[in-house]
Amino acid sequence: MSNEIGDLGEHIFNVEISRDYTFRPRHLGEKWPASDFYVELIGPSEVFFFIVQVKATHSGLNRNGNLKVKVPKEKLHKLNEYYCPTYVAGVDNDTDEVYLVSVNTKRRKGISSLPTNFNLNKINRAKLFDEVKKFWLDSNIKTHKRTFKHKL
Repeated sequence: MSNEIGDLGEHIFNVEISRDYTFRPRHLGEKWPASDFYVELIGPSEVFFFIVQVKATHSGLNRNGNLKVKVPKEKLHKLNEYYCPTYVAGVDNDTDEVYLVSVNTKRRKGISSLPTNFNLNKINRAKLFDEVKKFWLDSNIKTHKRTFKHKL
């Protein structure tokens, strides 16, 4: 049953992130150890992207209002190894609600329940778009790429 829960959660995430036609998600398949989706921003002339690990549940929220999903610290460490914005998406399969948490540090513990502060609604999708775009614009990647001394 856990495969069905995860598969449904990934489908719900795919629909919710695609709602405004500002993100182009691509499912990475079963073989990727820490990531489920590569997501590009639609619109900018440059290619800006982020990586998402999806965790789904049908258990709902706990008494503190957090989603009942677990993410081991090893999986969070693997996700944090990407040099791009990375997120965990918690999906409540019963309500179709999706919640995002940024993974940008090496955490000492895993996630035992996911905060629901950042619901992936229209307003927060716009904030996510701006956050990812700002990450790439503030990086020095254009200069690095232009001055990179390749051997091929």
